[in-house]
Amino acid sequence: MGIYIHGSLVAKTSREGYVFGDWQVILRDMHVHRYHKMADEFTSDEDVLYPQIKGIFVRGTYLEIFGFLQWVMRHPNCVYEFARNVDQRLRLGHAAYRVVNGDTIVPVSSSDEKQTLERAFSDLASTEFNGARQHLKLAAEGATAGNWAGSVRESIHAVEATAKSLVPDAKELGPALAKLEGHGAIHKAMKQGFSSLYGFTSDEKGIRHALLDGDAAKVDQTDALFMLGACAAFVSYLINKGRAAGLIKE
Repeated sequence: MGIYIHGSLVAKTSREGYVFGDWQVILRDMHVHRYHKMADEFTSDEDVLYPQIKGIFVRGTYLEIFGFLQWVMRHPNCVYEFARNVDQRLRLGHAAYRVVNGDTIVPVSSSDEKQTLERAFSDLASTEFNGARQHLKLAAEGATAGNWAGSVRESIHAVEATAKSLVPDAKELGPALAKLEGHGAIHKAMKQGFSSLYGFTSDEKGIRHALLDGDAAKVDQTDALFMLGACAAFVSYLINKGRAAGLIKE
């Protein structure tokens, strides 16, 4: 990964030894907005920037490395096909992580899991599902950071936000699912199954109300990754069933 970043930087370095173009903008903004340093202290000198970036990959934790990569992917001036190249190198390195939605690194155990997440993000692309999309992105970030309870919480919030977007007058997930069932947009067994998962997140302290509950949630990586995949799949299911039932205006 570091070799790819270095090569990309070299392509944007002048003969005089200064980084220019998109990388200059990205690294300057990172200097100011991510690391909160003074703008006049930034330099585009390769002798300064190269060691700084190399240090992230040599000495940084996986969270620091992924944080750097995600920050670049989400920058308006992100280098052309940067996300695709990062994903390719994660795959070639047999890393248990992939890039989804073009800007988020998530832990996955198979290509099927990645496709499920990609499909969910695609289904949530409509403006009316912005809230659900953001919750799903936070769930993925939480899983990458090892914040299992936070990831589970955001996963269920993604489903809740999707259901409430389909049934705007519903205040909570349960009534929303009941109304979707009434519209024929969801099977009774599916509603009951997901209601049970929702009950799990409500009963386990530290998931739904992390700031209020003193006890740490008894969830682990397996729970978080299951909920992320299950909720992503259920989001796509709800949207497509809602579309078939005429609940989504095209």
